Amino acid sequence: MKIAILTFDGFNELDSFIAMGILNRMKEQGWDVQITSPSPSVVSMNGVTVMSQQPLEFANTADVVLFGSGLLIRDIAKDSHLLSRLNLDPNKQLIGG
Repeated sequence: MKIAILTFDGFNELDSFIAMGILNRMKEQGWDVQITSPSPSVVSMNGVTVMSQQPLEFANTADVVLFGSGLLIRDIAKDSHLLSRLNLDPNKQLIGG
């Protein structure tokens, strides 16, 4: 199972890191959890820089896509150029936030 944790600039560390920590406990059962971002690195709402493990497009083939919250999430939701990189299918993917 491939899981994309979508992580954008201004992200809330709790959303991305806790989800990753809990879901990675299933690694032995084949779960592949990846921090997925639109750029090589993103900066959290508290100034923590994180390197992306996968580009944003990884979410298009993931079985599960989790959107994290953050200070800039409303701006991201309005960014049609950024969102055009996502081609999600709720009939084939579990999508949550």
